[in-house]
Amino acid sequence: MAQTSEAWSSIPERGWRARAGLLLLMAAGCAPQNAVVGAFPGWSTQFVAEEGLWQEAAPLPGATIAFGAPNGAAGDNAVVELRLPGLPGAGPDTDSGPDVATQIATRRFMQFGTFRARVSFASCAPTEEVASAVFAFFNDGSDVNGNGIVDNPEIDFQVLCGTPTFIVLTCWSDFEQATATTPERFIKQSHAVDMSTGDSYDTVSESDNAFAKTTTGSDLVDPGFPAANGFYEVGFDWQPTRVRFFIVNQGREMTLWTLGDSKVIPQVPLQFILNLWHPTEHWLPARSPGDYPATDAVLRADWAEYWTP
Repeated sequence: MAQTSEAWSSIPERGWRARAGLLLLMAAGCAPQNAVVGAFPGWSTQFVAEEGLWQEAAPLPGATIAFGAPNGAAGDNAVVELRLPGLPGAGPDTDSGPDVATQIATRRFMQFGTFRARVSFASCAPTEEVASAVFAFFNDGSDVNGNGIVDNPEIDFQVLCGTPTFIVLTCWSDFEQATATTPERFIKQSHAVDMSTGDSYDTVSESDNAFAKTTTGSDLVDPGFPAANGFYEVGFDWQPTRVRFFIVNQGREMTLWTLGDSKVIPQVPLQFILNLWHPTEHWLPARSPGDYPATDAVLRADWAEYWTP
């Protein structure tokens, strides 16, 4: 299925269409109490077990999701592992796109607040590409804003293992797949930070995937990012008029980007999602083909949380 290289395509294709039932689950507070800290709208999980909090998807043969996997870097020695199976000799077009992502998505829908997770990003060869994503999303195929493009409210934090020093951040308002007679259409803003140099990049327009270098900030430089098998606390603070993306690195919370354009800031409840998927291209510093990984790519998460002030 065609889609922009940073987007989920239409959510009904993924089997997440039972929105009404999930909203009822949210209202009923059906998740086990030992997995949820405090009353909703705040919760946290240590991933020792699924405990009714998550929808799971592992469509590719060999893809797995393992809650409670032992890991000494976790405070409780337990993480969730999302595995995208490797395939030696596969090219860029093999099993590409988020339609075949290995992923977990919250059963609850949440609106505004701070979303955090402590994650270890997947690794791969420089000639390959896999996206480790921590994001929030909803798409039911409607066009409520009436601009002629399907609504796609989404907030993305992604690290691509082929060019792992780049963190790619995006807010979407609309996305529509290409058809036999119409091109792909979308409205979004993206920002990327190269942690090895402090260079920042922005998309040249809201309807284009191309990036251009815009600024350099020495305060964002971390030559060791990402450390092999290292865990990083990442996330975003989503408010009606702004989204602030951040990473906690060596004990310091660093703001990576603050977006204040309300046109692309979601205004509806979203699911919080972690996933692992194969884009056909490296996105930065320039677009070029990226092969499907020859060996398994694994995204690990120690904990996740959501809260409002």
